[in-house]
Amino acid sequence: MKINTTRVKMVLKNEAIPAIFLENELGISRSIIEKVRDDESEFKNLTLETIIKVQKWIDSGKYTFSYDYSELIEELEEDIAEGLAGKYIYVVRGPYNEILEKCPIIDYYYTSEDIEEGDLAEKTLTASVLAEMKQDNEIF
Repeated sequence: MKINTTRVKMVLKNEAIPAIFLENELGISRSIIEKVRDDESEFKNLTLETIIKVQKWIDSGKYTFSYDYSELIEELEEDIAEGLAGKYIYVVRGPYNEILEKCPIIDYYYTSEDIEEGDLAEKTLTASVLAEMKQDNEIF
């Protein structure tokens, strides 16, 4: 099992998730969660057992991490509707995002000739790009 401490910390610090819910869902003491949230206890002092419980919960798909692609999705959908984007587009990705565990899409070009100097772009099916962005944009 790979433990992503950034993700684990985000789950524990996320006050939108009631501590009692995490206690019931994961079997972690509510007081531990509240101490981490109130900065009374440092994340590094958590037991490995606690961290593994949170990571397993994340891995089970019960908690997802999102990326705000709203504007880029709207732009691409308009470009598709106008016929500007064909079957394939050239995608530019940003730096590795530890929370998403991948490099997010930050821009795209219609043709290889459009790619600006210094940009690395990968040829990808337009439908796949749109599907990836919509999936990463969802909040559960």
